[in-house]
Amino acid sequence: MKIGFYHSCFNHWELERTFAWAKENGFYGIELHGGPRYKFIDWKELAEGRNTGEFARLQEKYEMPITGIMYGALNYLSPDPAERERARETLGILLKAAANTGIRVVSTFTGRDPMKTIEENLDLFEREFPRIAEMAEKLGVTLAFENCPMYEFWPPVYNIAVSPFLWKELFTRVPSKAFGLNIDPSHLVWQGIDCAQAVLDFRERIVLAQAKDTEVLPNVLRDQGMLTMKWWRHRIPGQGDVDWNKFVTALHEIGYDGVLSIEHEDPIWTGTDEKVQKGLLLAKKHLEQFV
Repeated sequence: MKIGFYHSCFNHWELERTFAWAKENGFYGIELHGGPRYKFIDWKELAEGRNTGEFARLQEKYEMPITGIMYGALNYLSPDPAERERARETLGILLKAAANTGIRVVSTFTGRDPMKTIEENLDLFEREFPRIAEMAEKLGVTLAFENCPMYEFWPPVYNIAVSPFLWKELFTRVPSKAFGLNIDPSHLVWQGIDCAQAVLDFRERIVLAQAKDTEVLPNVLRDQGMLTMKWWRHRIPGQGDVDWNKFVTALHEIGYDGVLSIEHEDPIWTGTDEKVQKGLLLAKKHLEQFV
């Protein structure tokens, strides 16, 4: 297992600058943001088979694999048919771009109809996702569900793949081998879910592991309660409440030999390039104890 990062924290950097910094600082692997916030990659061009050599050049030059593409905020279960179609089209572009560049994993959320119950959304998933599975199967790319609940946003429209109970439902209802998990323990710890046990229970589905921490804020919880969603905040690994020894040990136990991809959303280490870089380096130093 090696340590890389999800490059959304460097969305204002051209891609080669990101690769060069990662190499210089001992990282191994970059997970790319696939959404419109990143202006330096034309995903449609790559999906059409054009300019694919640049990814190969960067990976070879810096000995740095691209571990996946991540774009969560697509609503495949929207009550608006046009929005569902746009989500499928965007995902199709990312899947084709991945297939054309040798990237094996595209991560996303499931989408959600915020006016329906979780049970009703599971029924929507069962109806909408078989054709998405077929698309991923044909292209030979794994579609991994990242488990961010997005509950701090309203309406919570983007994801129901948020817990072991729901993962089991999703994989049972659409049992495609092209579906997997991009597991992020930061979203499990504040829900009270055992992160290490989740790894062990879904060993066959984990294709990528992200590394982000969550700090529970008891003083805020006592004052505001749970419903404000302000009683926890994301932190870099080692500065929150995830037990990284147990989580990484569980990954070792299941034979995961991929990249542990740091996702930097820590408000303490944000605001300047220098702070973001320091945060990534502190996270890497902490995780190196366990990998």
